[in-house]
Amino acid sequence: MTFIACLICKITLFVLKITGRGGTTLPGRIALKVKPDILKNVSKGVKVVLVTGTNGKTTTCRILEQMFKDSGKNYFLNKSGANLITGITTSFIMNSSVFGKCKKDMAIIECDENAFKKVSLYLNPEVVLVTNVFRDQLDRYGEVTHTLGSIRESISHLKSTTLCLCTDCSLTYSLSRDFADNKNIKILTYGVNIPFDNEVAETNVSDAEYCIFCKTKYEYDYHTFGHLGGYKCPKCGYSRSIPDVGVDEIISIKADYSEVKLNILGERFDTKVNVPGTYNIYNAAGAALALKVLGFESKDIVKSVSEFNCAFGRMEKFTYKNHNINMILVKNPAGFTQVTSHLSRIRNDFAAIFCLNDNAADGRDVSWIWDVHFHNLLKSPYLKKVYTCGKRAYDMALVLKYNGYDENNITVIENEDYDKEIEYIIAENKDVYIVPTYTSMMEQRHKIAAKFGGKEFWE
Repeated sequence: MTFIACLICKITLFVLKITGRGGTTLPGRIALKVKPDILKNVSKGVKVVLVTGTNGKTTTCRILEQMFKDSGKNYFLNKSGANLITGITTSFIMNSSVFGKCKKDMAIIECDENAFKKVSLYLNPEVVLVTNVFRDQLDRYGEVTHTLGSIRESISHLKSTTLCLCTDCSLTYSLSRDFADNKNIKILTYGVNIPFDNEVAETNVSDAEYCIFCKTKYEYDYHTFGHLGGYKCPKCGYSRSIPDVGVDEIISIKADYSEVKLNILGERFDTKVNVPGTYNIYNAAGAALALKVLGFESKDIVKSVSEFNCAFGRMEKFTYKNHNINMILVKNPAGFTQVTSHLSRIRNDFAAIFCLNDNAADGRDVSWIWDVHFHNLLKSPYLKKVYTCGKRAYDMALVLKYNGYDENNITVIENEDYDKEIEYIIAENKDVYIVPTYTSMMEQRHKIAAKFGGKEFWE
């Protein structure tokens, strides 16, 4: 059955690619119908590092990939972002022979938090990195405790692994107590030892104000963003630990990158994080920890962090004549707030296009956009024009209006007309930042890439 499942999957994948449709989930779905445990067969003998959590999975995986590439490892990554069991199965089969023998020694797997429950039944990663847990698509994931419970159950399926946890996330780090007595699971942590900036208090979107163990309100020495930071429960004593890999200092924050002092198991390095946005500093620290667990040298890790390229749709940059078109995916209040904070630091004229969809992959309920803090961005003198697009373009425009932005300076692009969007981008003759939810990004990115130059999303 393994042969038949792999053969059908490969044929389906071939047909989808020659018709220009990419092919990320359907081939795996068909293979799983033929042989439900096919993932166990095709992953046999492969050293896997798996990344899960609410925010930062794709960018973290791209940093890991840069290190694997630089060191000449024989690996693959489910690069398309198809992170359910169907997409992960497709990735393994496309890197295997028709008999189910994987041709790669190592794999970097991005895995959806809920999908991890199924994936963990067949895959036993050497390293599991859990980024964070935020409120995300309530109609799909439920509250944060439900997401955390899914990750906890998934880890309990594993025979052995090294668990890399963000100690600054009180939800994620609570997993360290769940598996503290399991001798087959080693626990290491990463975090940021200092606050990001003084604006955090004004833009804090907390999804975990109260202790997960005794429900007492946390006290904080500092915040980075959302509920992340130096928390401590004054009643039961649950608190952030000193991380194994930590950011000791933020040297500078530039438009396209950040410079930090990274502490890797006691070794300190001035490190360039080659992607904008302070929240990506966490992704760099998490990747550094996972890579150290996998045996890479610290100096080589720092070099790769400084050289990796942004993942598609995540701070991705295109160029037209003398200005840039930047695409920044958003999907929940905490992440969107960090994007608005990043845009508020820009010191040259720019336009912003906010694209909001309510498809299943985005979450049907779009009320979360009312929890995003827009104030610092909307009062920026460098924000010259705003457009809204997507199925819920008018909802997005209404939120901006009620946050104090001049409605006369908002243009609504109706009917998901991304060709019209491109016309506006060209006419702007200044930097443009496109801020889409997931399906809007996927629907328009190939048009943007075709017009302004860029690879297909699965490449």
